[in-house]
Amino acid sequence: MIRENIEVTMPDNTLRKVRVALPDDYRESDEIYNVLYMFDGQNLFDEEDSFAGDIWNVHNALDRLVKEKKVRPLVIVGIDNGGDSRLDEYGPWPFKDEVYSSRGEGDAFADYFVQTLIPILEDKYRISRESRGRAVAGSSMGALISAYIVTKYKEVFSSAGIFSLASWVSEEPFLKMLMEEGSYENTKFFVQVGTEETRLENGKPDYAASQRYISNSLNFIRAVLLKGGKIDHLSVNIGAGMTHNEGAWAGYMPEFLLWLNESMR
Repeated sequence: MIRENIEVTMPDNTLRKVRVALPDDYRESDEIYNVLYMFDGQNLFDEEDSFAGDIWNVHNALDRLVKEKKVRPLVIVGIDNGGDSRLDEYGPWPFKDEVYSSRGEGDAFADYFVQTLIPILEDKYRISRESRGRAVAGSSMGALISAYIVTKYKEVFSSAGIFSLASWVSEEPFLKMLMEEGSYENTKFFVQVGTEETRLENGKPDYAASQRYISNSLNFIRAVLLKGGKIDHLSVNIGAGMTHNEGAWAGYMPEFLLWLNESMR
């Protein structure tokens, strides 16, 4: 795939990197491509920039599938997170516990992403401006803001990848929003969670803490179904032994991309 980076101005007037992976024939064609928007862009393509050194490797997985003629070419857009402000941007509601906190700026971030950033990208690249041709995906807090965006802007996206959903930070307002504002008749979801999302200091699984992530995913699926979602629009993946990192999510990329190719037809 062809890789290039651009910078965009955020609402606080800081510059933010957006990483774009284009099909190999992008510059020789006039095709309008479907597009997958992903959060935590630092962790998608480049090991030297990744938080933990591992990457989703989604571009290479897509490249292989395209060459094998199993999927259609797709543009991938990775929006870098805000570093120290990541939890503020990805948290739709304020929260604070012993370790983490958020000022709950997720609604403003979602509005900027949909109303400002996407039009910038659509003006620069030949990418779909239709809901059928747009998808969004993220992991952990990135999954939370993905689910929030799809609910708030249901007319903008047709598909979403929800990996290791960390809605436990604000589960009550999250479920309340899903039930009050959700309408999922036309939205498709790929949901993934591991049985060992959290580990103890000795490296052994913390099953009690890991259960929070499984419960978050099941609660989300239940709300989607109650609000009009269709069983055949859901792909639910509970990975035995899978944990909370880019290596685990990378393992699902071929399956996710095959599913996404079908969901965007």
